[in-house]
Amino acid sequence: MDNTLNILPGQDEIRTITQKRLRRKCEFCGEEAHYKHTWLLKGTRSNPASKAYRRDDCSWCEDSCTFTCRKCKNKARPPEGYVDCSIFPASETFSHIFLFWVTIEK
Repeated sequence: MDNTLNILPGQDEIRTITQKRLRRKCEFCGEEAHYKHTWLLKGTRSNPASKAYRRDDCSWCEDSCTFTCRKCKNKARPPEGYVDCSIFPASETFSHIFLFWVTIEK
């Protein structure tokens, strides 16, 4: 139990990971998303299961979301048990919402 190693196998190895930033796709047709629709559970501010529970401003809260393209924007409907919250456009201000990182295998 007292026999320990000064250097462990794999210690000080270097690993390089390459990632690419991609844009989210429309959940209806697969084109690039231009809108993010956010949904809240029914009873939002009084529902302990909702992210908007006991909040005054719930415009930034979401319990679920849907991404759509320009053509499919009007197809987005809240899932069963949810209500409308906010719509965010793919603009410079909200660009981070539409992008995500994917690790590229070498």
